[in-house]
Amino acid sequence: MNSELEKAYLDTTYSVFVDGEKYDIKIGQPTPSVINHLLENENEKSAVILTAWNPRSKALSSEENKERNNELFLELENNNYIIYKALGKGADASWPAEESFLIVGLNKSVAEKISIEYGQYAYVWCQIEKPASMVFTHLWRS
Repeated sequence: MNSELEKAYLDTTYSVFVDGEKYDIKIGQPTPSVINHLLENENEKSAVILTAWNPRSKALSSEENKERNNELFLELENNNYIIYKALGKGADASWPAEESFLIVGLNKSVAEKISIEYGQYAYVWCQIEKPASMVFTHLWRS
């Protein structure tokens, strides 16, 4: 797969909004203490950041992306997940920030399933007291 695209994913800043405040998550760096606090009472002690924007890294219109993300939100909400709004902003200013969600308590197998359902190559994996990591789905490897 394209190493430039992988670098873009890894260099993205993932901002999560909790109680009106913004907390930035970077791959390989410690997860903010507020995010760790959200994970303390969950069985999985983990969360993922997912989006439905730009499947397979192909740019869609803002309308299409918002519609896809609304579908994702409804799916997550219907499954009673704890959800926070998030935003993925890459270093490349020509690529618009992607609306996303931090989903608390989601495990990797469900995250993989949902990511693939929405055509995503990767998602952000957060575990309590550990650095955030990028998990590439099997779509990336195919």
